[in-house]
Amino acid sequence: MTILIIDDEANIRATTRLFVSEILPEASIYEADGVQSGLETVSRIKPDILLLDVEMQDGTGFDLIRKVAHPSFQLVFITAHNQYAVNAFEFSAIDFVVKPVDEDLLKRALERSVSNIASRNESTLAKQISLLHDHLQHLNRADKKIALRDHDNIYFVDVSEIIRCSADGPYTTFYLADGSTILVSKTMKEYEELLTPHLFFRVHHSHLINLRHIKLFRKSDSDLQMSDGSNVPVATRKKDDLLKILSA
Repeated sequence: MTILIIDDEANIRATTRLFVSEILPEASIYEADGVQSGLETVSRIKPDILLLDVEMQDGTGFDLIRKVAHPSFQLVFITAHNQYAVNAFEFSAIDFVVKPVDEDLLKRALERSVSNIASRNESTLAKQISLLHDHLQHLNRADKKIALRDHDNIYFVDVSEIIRCSADGPYTTFYLADGSTILVSKTMKEYEELLTPHLFFRVHHSHLINLRHIKLFRKSDSDLQMSDGSNVPVATRKKDDLLKILSA
């Protein structure tokens, strides 16, 4: 397995290389210090996994990706971006590690990359990069898309088309306006943090709903009827907060 680290900070490259060698001791590890040297190295070694800095002296990681003719590698961004930008990575379902690099988080990202190598798809990666770049350019746009990854596929979904989410242990099921569902192996807590700024509200331990899809709130029964006809319970402790939101 071949891994390429592209970062213009020598100390970050050194730390990342040390962690990678401990996590994947059999891997061949290469380094590059910028967009141009990175492009040359990608062309030469054709890496299986690319660990890529976002901001570099001679351009950005996006500049590099756009210049790769057929990106078939697994991609993990190394970023110093703030929380708003980190949300963009999560919306795009692209793995990332925030600087300074944490070995445990890098280990999880690399493990996901290794498991995904067999199913890598350059057209899907291109869509994810496009979605990520769009989010970074328009962090407060209402018509956002989110990338949802199940065992076999990555789905690109309009946030406005998500009616509700339900929790089942470490999994979250998304219910969409077209009647389809997507089961994702992430907890609802992660999606609650991501979607709350976009008119979502967690009405129950097991239910996160899109406020735009509420059709009826039965206060006496403490449940909601959603636009797809489904009924969602409202926890007693959430009832007052929901009423305040709906009355605003």
